[in-house]
Amino acid sequence: MRVEVKATGLLTKHLPPERRGNVADFDLEEGSTPADVLRLMDLPADGSYLVVLNGENVPKAERASRVLAENDKLAIMPPLRGG
Repeated sequence: MRVEVKATGLLTKHLPPERRGNVADFDLEEGSTPADVLRLMDLPADGSYLVVLNGENVPKAERASRVLAENDKLAIMPPLRGG
């Protein structure tokens, strides 16, 4: 199944080389989760990222259990810092 992944900030460098700017398509097995995508991007699954699936935040506790579907849009952002 195909899932579109958008990364922002320094996380963009973890997308595959065939990315389009900061967006890449991932071909995943049925039953894959956001935690699987983080692993494919070589990011620690317990990292402090904002993970958004189709516009809805995915809490850390649900990243390994929320199942992705064909044509889902997943966004992964570094933690926001204030100044």
